[in-house]
Amino acid sequence: MKKQNDMTTPCASCGRKDFIYGLFAAVAAGTASAHELGDFLTALPAPTPAGAIPDKAGAVKVRLVFAIWDEVQVKKTWPNVGFDFRPVMKNVADALNAGVPGVKFVPGMAFDDVGTAKILEEDAKSGDVKGYLVIQMNSWPKAIAGIVKAGKPTLFCSFPYSGIGGWDVQNAAMLRRKTKHYAFMSSLDFNDTIGAARAFEALKAGTGDDFVKAATGYRLAHTPPESGIKPCEGPLDCLSPDETLAAVKGKKILSVEGYDEKMKAKILKDFGIVVEDVKFDELNAAWEKVPDALAREKVAEWKRTARKIAGVSDETLFGCAKQFYGMQAVLKAHGAVAISVNCLGGCYTGKLQAYPCLGFMELQDIGLFGTCENDIRSTTAMVVFGAMTKGRMGYISDPAIDSSRRAMVFAHCVATRKFLGPQDTSAPYEIETHSEDRQGASVRALAPINYPVTTVQFQFFGDGGKGCVLVQTGRTIGNDLDDRACRTKIVAEVTGDFEKSYPLWDHWGWHRVTFLGDFKKDVEALAKKIGYRVIYES
Repeated sequence: MKKQNDMTTPCASCGRKDFIYGLFAAVAAGTASAHELGDFLTALPAPTPAGAIPDKAGAVKVRLVFAIWDEVQVKKTWPNVGFDFRPVMKNVADALNAGVPGVKFVPGMAFDDVGTAKILEEDAKSGDVKGYLVIQMNSWPKAIAGIVKAGKPTLFCSFPYSGIGGWDVQNAAMLRRKTKHYAFMSSLDFNDTIGAARAFEALKAGTGDDFVKAATGYRLAHTPPESGIKPCEGPLDCLSPDETLAAVKGKKILSVEGYDEKMKAKILKDFGIVVEDVKFDELNAAWEKVPDALAREKVAEWKRTARKIAGVSDETLFGCAKQFYGMQAVLKAHGAVAISVNCLGGCYTGKLQAYPCLGFMELQDIGLFGTCENDIRSTTAMVVFGAMTKGRMGYISDPAIDSSRRAMVFAHCVATRKFLGPQDTSAPYEIETHSEDRQGASVRALAPINYPVTTVQFQFFGDGGKGCVLVQTGRTIGNDLDDRACRTKIVAEVTGDFEKSYPLWDHWGWHRVTFLGDFKKDVEALAKKIGYRVIYES
């Protein structure tokens, strides 16, 4: 369960992005190792050797609850459709029983209040269950809320690149409610789950408070301090708040199959940005008009420039190329700079001709904005802070919290190749299927290492009707190449108070927008100008 690579920073003080991108080119050519780039592969628990689980006579009995939809996944969600959890759950249970000698973990499964009620009823009859370890295996099963009703010591953990979204949101809700006898751990190193679970041994003679103290103490002690490594770039030279607002005034965002009149009015009022509704039919009509020869040229370009293409046919690439040119045509027809598509709804129902992920990447290459899931909040953040940073390209993600590296992992199945703007050297990228459903085509882009990052999000009605802006800072330390969950996974060490990473997800949602560059002070200045409150996530 050892992490494959350390937080290697090949250019801790060089101050030159060309050196970092040169390393990318060297890897593509086979002359440098992934270790030099700080790439990661997140390990899962291996099978426990025979005889490694000690006798559990006299051990504290703890119910191990897997919050999961199915043993073999049928839903199109993290980690991916068809994922077989059965060997994983066995390895997890065995690793816990081997690694925590004083506790006997008894597995069970649940995904809602009905399932948890059955578990609690069974445990009440036995009368010997002293606590609960809930591991979120899929993002959206709601087991933890039912389990904590028992009032017994409970540890809530997330499974790497599988249950993280639901863990983020539900853990934040538990913290907001000040849930009694509750502790948590979100680490991509399963050794940390084992370490935190040893807190249950405190229940042999101690109380629920002793358990919480032990589990929390482990989490804090095993969250590394800031590395102190200086990024390759200092604070950005950004537009002033007045210049930023002038730059975005009158800009237009297209919202494909999404309607929120209140949000659109607020964005227009606060930023002068127009949000206009578009139907799938218009996008599909534009797709049909794209010349086949033009689409084939783009396919040839992708095949020539991608570091890897896996599981994606030329026919699929052809459809994605037409989707890019179709979106570009629709943007031009409406005079818009950004398009946000209900891509999952459109692709899963067949209402879209092709996945738009590669098209989003191409749009960002030329200074336009293509964004997923019809997320207008995040799209607005991309447009506003893209203008502020003089053309840097934001990256919408579903973040995973990794205390073992003091990191956030920003994960999505699309990313820009031009992290520093359209004039930037292209980062290496790969083309694979869209992860959750293993269909279509999506992007894994590899961010440069040792760059500062600023992560932002808007909440337009978050403070008594007034707006808020969230901000977090960090430094890129790697790209996780694990196959589970979204393809692009940019790993960033968090600067500041890491404990602030946990509490806000239930109110703010799972998406964040990350830019390369340090412009926290500029975010604060813009917020002051427009009357938004700044909320810090680190």
